[in-house]
Amino acid sequence: MKKVMATMLAAATAVTMLSGCGSSNSGSTETKAAETTAAAESGAKAEETTAADAAADGEKKEIYLLIRARGDLSYWDSMADGADRAAVDFADQANVHVIETTADNQANLTAMYEAADKGADMIITAGDFIDNMVTVAEEYPEISFLMVNEKMEGYDNVYAIDFSTSQAGFLAGIAAADVASQGLEGTSGNKTVGFIGGMDEVTVIEEFFIGYIQGVKYYDPETTVVYNYVGDWGNPDKGRTQALAQYNDMNADVIFACAGGSGNGVHQAASEVGKYVIGVDSDQSATYTEQPEIQKTFVTSVLKKMGNGIYKVIGDFLNDGTLPYGKYEIFGLAEDSVGIVENDLYDQYVSDAGKAMIEEAKKGIADGSITVEGAIGKEQSEIKAEIDELLAK
Repeated sequence: MKKVMATMLAAATAVTMLSGCGSSNSGSTETKAAETTAAAESGAKAEETTAADAAADGEKKEIYLLIRARGDLSYWDSMADGADRAAVDFADQANVHVIETTADNQANLTAMYEAADKGADMIITAGDFIDNMVTVAEEYPEISFLMVNEKMEGYDNVYAIDFSTSQAGFLAGIAAADVASQGLEGTSGNKTVGFIGGMDEVTVIEEFFIGYIQGVKYYDPETTVVYNYVGDWGNPDKGRTQALAQYNDMNADVIFACAGGSGNGVHQAASEVGKYVIGVDSDQSATYTEQPEIQKTFVTSVLKKMGNGIYKVIGDFLNDGTLPYGKYEIFGLAEDSVGIVENDLYDQYVSDAGKAMIEEAKKGIADGSITVEGAIGKEQSEIKAEIDELLAK
């Protein structure tokens, strides 16, 4: 009956939510065991990471993380990494399963029902599948649910978390303004930096952008920020065209590309004109190891460390036996859930003064002495007004 219901409900609810511009890259962590099977009815690909060698003292909790798929070196891999680490570190307390359901809403819903019917104690998924969680959580009040990257309040068995990427964007803004002001090779001396987003009026993109502007102005109120939206997540040609206009016509020296696949065109443009770029979600410089002319343009990348958030919540659930159900909480620098890449390129391009200011900002944001405004939870009219006000400073 549940599987029939799953099919009917999935046909009626096709959900597509933009999950950041990708998300954070944390790599793959060694697990005790992994197995991949085909979910017979849904066609979902299921990869399970379980603590097979753990001592079986007492009954273990069964925890399921449902993702689209591994291999994006970003959003979904970060989520899986958190579960993988939990599978190892909490092996004596839980079996942690990572289930790949593809992007298909019906496959995810069916997999969620299957996890519930197998006796799941906790089910985790991302905002792409929020309607599925609403449905299943209501039918299984005894199961704990974690919603990641989407607001979901008021449910007696659901806890929701999100990520203050505006805080990480703030750090990236400092780095961008620093590069634009110190006379690095290829820079114009006009103290102008850019931002290119995938789509306008998308809160997760605006969250990055608002933080970025504040970081730029924190470093130097006189630095100008220019911006465009591609209007598409998968149009690198248009992203490249917009980036070339910012670099050549608006004198931008650094562009923060937060545009999904369209951002690849920004990276290409930076290499063509000898300027700089900031990546998003993962260490995007690492994706260009065979294209050093592009790789060397990266100052840093902004990270959404979703795996750290998931790992923390799993640990809290296992240690406390409960979660703050009904609440929606936002993780940031204080929880090590956002940040920026600090690799050799960062060391090369960001000045000592810039690095010192970034470290100062990290400490201040974490302890609350520096407040970074964000877009999460705000109406579009308020977000737009705030962006305009920040840009006018």
